[in-house]
Amino acid sequence: MTLIRRLCAGTCAIALVAGFGTAGAYAQSTETNTEENASDDTITITGSRIRRSNATAAIPVQVLNAQAVQETGSVDVGEIVTQIPGVNYDLSPENTGLSVQNPGLSTVNLRRLGGDRTLTLIDGRRAVSNAGNGERVSLDTIPSGFIDSIEVTTGGASAIYGSDAIAGVVNVILKDDWEGFEVNMRYGEAEASGEEETNIDLTWGRNFAGGRGNFLLGFSYEEEGAIFADETRPDSILAVNWSEPGDEGNFNDETILPGCDNSGRFCINPTGSAYLPGGKFESDDAWNVDGVWFNDQSLLPNDGRTSAEAWETYPDGFNDRIGRTLSPEYEIYTLAAKTDFELSPNISIFFDGLYTELETMTRNAPEIATDGDTFALLDANGMAMRDADGRVITDELRQIASSHPFIHPAVQETRVGAVAWDRRFTEIGWDDKINERNTLRTAFGFEGDIWGDWEWTLYGTYGRFEQTQTTPNELNLRNINFALDVESDGGSGFQCADAGARADGCVPLDIFGTNSISEPAADYIRYTAVLEQERTQKTFAGSMNGDLFQLPAGMVKTAFGFEYREEDQKTSGQDGDLLLVTTTTAVPDIEAGFDVTEVYGEIDIPVLDTLSAQLALRVADYSTVGEVVSYNVGGSWFPTDDIRFRAQYSRSQRAPTLTEFFSPPRGDFDSLDDPCSGLNADGTGITAPAGSDASTATIAANCLAEAGIQAYFANPDNAGQPFEGDGSVRGPNQGNSNLTEETADTFTAGFVLTPSAIPNLTVIVDYYDIKVEDAIGSIETQLTADLCYTAADYPDNRFCNVITRNGNSGEIAEVINQVENLNELVAEGIDAAIDYEWEFGFAPGEFDINVIYTHYLENSFTFQGLNGPEEEEQLGQIDNPEDEYRAKLGYSIGDFRATWTALYRSGGVDDLDVADDAPDYFKAGSQTFHNLYLSYVLRDEPRVRLYGGVNNVFDEIGPLIPSGLDAGSSRNIVSSLNDTEGREFFAGISARW
Repeated sequence: MTLIRRLCAGTCAIALVAGFGTAGAYAQSTETNTEENASDDTITITGSRIRRSNATAAIPVQVLNAQAVQETGSVDVGEIVTQIPGVNYDLSPENTGLSVQNPGLSTVNLRRLGGDRTLTLIDGRRAVSNAGNGERVSLDTIPSGFIDSIEVTTGGASAIYGSDAIAGVVNVILKDDWEGFEVNMRYGEAEASGEEETNIDLTWGRNFAGGRGNFLLGFSYEEEGAIFADETRPDSILAVNWSEPGDEGNFNDETILPGCDNSGRFCINPTGSAYLPGGKFESDDAWNVDGVWFNDQSLLPNDGRTSAEAWETYPDGFNDRIGRTLSPEYEIYTLAAKTDFELSPNISIFFDGLYTELETMTRNAPEIATDGDTFALLDANGMAMRDADGRVITDELRQIASSHPFIHPAVQETRVGAVAWDRRFTEIGWDDKINERNTLRTAFGFEGDIWGDWEWTLYGTYGRFEQTQTTPNELNLRNINFALDVESDGGSGFQCADAGARADGCVPLDIFGTNSISEPAADYIRYTAVLEQERTQKTFAGSMNGDLFQLPAGMVKTAFGFEYREEDQKTSGQDGDLLLVTTTTAVPDIEAGFDVTEVYGEIDIPVLDTLSAQLALRVADYSTVGEVVSYNVGGSWFPTDDIRFRAQYSRSQRAPTLTEFFSPPRGDFDSLDDPCSGLNADGTGITAPAGSDASTATIAANCLAEAGIQAYFANPDNAGQPFEGDGSVRGPNQGNSNLTEETADTFTAGFVLTPSAIPNLTVIVDYYDIKVEDAIGSIETQLTADLCYTAADYPDNRFCNVITRNGNSGEIAEVINQVENLNELVAEGIDAAIDYEWEFGFAPGEFDINVIYTHYLENSFTFQGLNGPEEEEQLGQIDNPEDEYRAKLGYSIGDFRATWTALYRSGGVDDLDVADDAPDYFKAGSQTFHNLYLSYVLRDEPRVRLYGGVNNVFDEIGPLIPSGLDAGSSRNIVSSLNDTEGREFFAGISARW
């Protein structure tokens, strides 16, 4: 009999969460009013299931009430929550523009430990995930107008809530037991881009049956336009790259850093895409014959030059930045319903329902293709053909026959042989991803009281998430081959040579020049990809809480319960193996599930009048990883009414997600600086990766041992040319059924100061140290390649085993990113908060200030490398600042209120390893964003309130962070230090009857 069954059969272990010790500790709400804080009513606060007095609660929770939510000036719940220091985006509308499965999602990440280690609750209950590849609740499925409060606790909470609560909990509490009718309308517009936001919330509630029941109904509509990379955000369309300088050129002088003309210095350099809308031919020489170096159909150079020159990405490349979305377009409809009814004085029944329809659109540059691109060979049944080892047999895009009738006659006179080519297919259309996501969350149950002071609840939940992702402008590579194989139709025209292809609608393809592809040809090679994902969650749970017995120092309180949960996931593509002949990043079909049974308990023991001890225990039995035990041990001490001390140690776990445990390789692409780039046939030209002590001789020997690189140097066309392998590579992510659960040990200690000599002042300081052992993750593609080729035991190590090179070109074709249990994640830091309200005798009105500050001491991960543990410190890098704060100053007089909020994040370097050896390496300065909020109550009955303000008052966009940097991207201004929207003006009106 397992431990959990013994516990279920016998006495459930009783324990209590040490509320004072939760990391990121903030005592009572810093955003609630004094009267609420003084209440003696007992309530359940996130971080514990024991009801406590709000005036003396030890639970370190940051609370934003409905007013505080409004005063953020935003209707995006993700944006609202991430204003709290220590809470960061995991997935955001801005950083998911290139995501294969998750464009437009809005999920959070506490302490930078990852979204899967942050548990998001709705009304204290688990919610179905909105991602097919993780346990992530998208906050944009929760309308801000329905929110009563948001509670955030940081630190190990698995003993209370189960798996995923390693970093902490975000609990979104919706309106309840509400009477009246309220309408809220808001309009906002970004000054630079003109992007518009429209939001309408309708809420209606009433009591019935003489007050024994309440019914609440809500509707919300939200629409936000896309922000595109264009001249309104000039930094976003600069075609630049962070690299060692080549020809400095004259691209944009103001973006060139000092020293760019010095060899070996890293700089922001002009660049461009090698894939042109009109095509590029004959490799990088591009018709470089008899003075004709670029073919734009007229055979004239594209900038007036007449001399023959080799093609260069700058100034000849294409600016693929223009037109991409920096922030997606989205539209959200939400319907909410809540009801409860008192069946008897001791028993009530309740139902909660929340349904959301969310549609987003993200845009990237049109698709590209080149001869040599591979795709699957399909059999007569449309299934991919495979070899004896199960690997897909591939074909490739062919070079264009020299007899092709669309080759310009003048070119035919100066060259022979097949034509190498690459091209951007702008005629097909933008690479859009349109996502439709529907989410249903329901809960039904009973609750009541027994034996006077004991409360109980018994409920079930059902959640379902459905996603349909449509990518309408992919390329069918097999059809491109058919369409490039052209012959005479026997008359004055041309036709596809393959009769079967003609029967399927093949149209001859002319890729020579901009806009040369006819609409029928574009239709033939265009492919619309459809990805469908489903998640379901079923829960049955029950709990009790109440007073056990009286001790001299007070009442011993307890809470205990059970939970059974099933999670299922299904991912499928519409056309099966047909995806494998297209440019679509294939997501494999997955159908998987798990179940878990859990029991838990808490106890709060008053040891002395001023000292209490808290314990909590949870035992879970997973169908995937087996039995898991989590616990908390802590205490709180009140030496005086003015100060309270707290400390806690917790052991938390996280079980692997369905994707982490079951997923076959999922398509993805990563940028890679090939460790073998620069290699000459004699072994010279190699440089060691940044931060590596490996000898260049070892790296060169390992690279020269690769069959594909040997084939590259054996090719006469490459004589005297160094090997260059940098670029984009397939980096599929793969699950691992050998994973075990993560284990996190968290220690926190702090104090809450409420000095009686200074009324309305609260000062809170907490230290936290979170260590996650056996952390589930994958080593990034770049690091995997570096560790493979710098190793003395190449190729017999686990890093080389996941790398595949092209047998002819030598380029890395694929690096599989399989998740594994890494050694350790560490997050350590100090939180502080100040909350104060006061009046000046010489001035009317009331002032209030709220400051929340986080200082990180460590943020690192460790994994088992070739020669022992390898540690990667991340603190002080651009997306891992050392300091964050949120400071809000408020002023109220009568019916008028104004707030000014400053949000600060410190800057950093892009790569700590490189920065150690290169003091002038890329650094980004700190950023502070300022928001103004104003509101005025026009009348009290019905209550009518006008509000408005300015977000990002000083229009701070943040630093230029280009591609080529770890924190960079081709969007240049999409990072934690940037605000792509810029200054936004908004205004609204709300009325309640």
